Amino acid sequence: MLIKIILADDHQLFREGIKTLLEAVVGYTVVAEVDDAISLKEVIGKVPADLVLLDYRMPGGGALTSLNEIKKRYPQTKVIALTGIDSSALFKQLINSAADGVLHKEISAQELLQAVSDVLSGKKAYSARVKEQTINQKPDLSNREYQVLDLVVEGFSNSEIGERLNLSAKTIENHRYNLMNKLEVRNVVELMHYARKNGLFSD
Repeated sequence: MLIKIILADDHQLFREGIKTLLEAVVGYTVVAEVDDAISLKEVIGKVPADLVLLDYRMPGGGALTSLNEIKKRYPQTKVIALTGIDSSALFKQLINSAADGVLHKEISAQELLQAVSDVLSGKKAYSARVKEQTINQKPDLSNREYQVLDLVVEGFSNSEIGERLNLSAKTIENHRYNLMNKLEVRNVVELMHYARKNGLFSD
C-alpha cells in the first residue's frame, strides 16, 4: 500500500529535505507540497492523503484551525504538527489539539521516520523535547503537597495524615483539593493512579 503524504511548510529547503528523507522509504510518496494555510486547504480537498506534516507557523495563519478542519473533514488522515518554537505552552496546546503527533524540528531523521511510522500505525508520537516539557514534566507542587500526596498514595485518611503532619483534617482536605486541581484529576483514586503512573515517588 502506497502512503500518500502532504508537506505543509513555508521553508522550501526544509520541505525538500523531508521529501528526500520520506521518499527514500519504500511505500512513502509525497503527493503535494504547500507553503501556506490557504493552499493546504485547497490541496487536501483535491489530493487525498494518508498523512499531513504541518508546520505550526505558516503564512495564512491558523495552523490549529487548519489542523482541526483536516481532522474533522478527513478523520482518516493523520496529522503531525511540526514546530521550531521551544515553548511548553505551545507543546501542550498542540497535544490537546487533534494532532496525531507533535514534533520539535530539532529531531534526527530517524526520529522523524519513527514518528511517521508510529502515527500511521495508530499511535501518538511526540519528540523528546515535547515529552520533556509536557508529558514528563514534574508538577509544580510544594513540599507539603508532596508529603500529603505521598501519604494519600499509601492509603492514609485525612485524619491519619493530619496526625502524622500535625495538621487538622480540614487542612489536609484542602491540600487534597489543591493537588487534584494541579494534577487535573477528579478524585482520590485518579490522584493515586496519577502519582504511580508518573513516577512521582521512587517506590
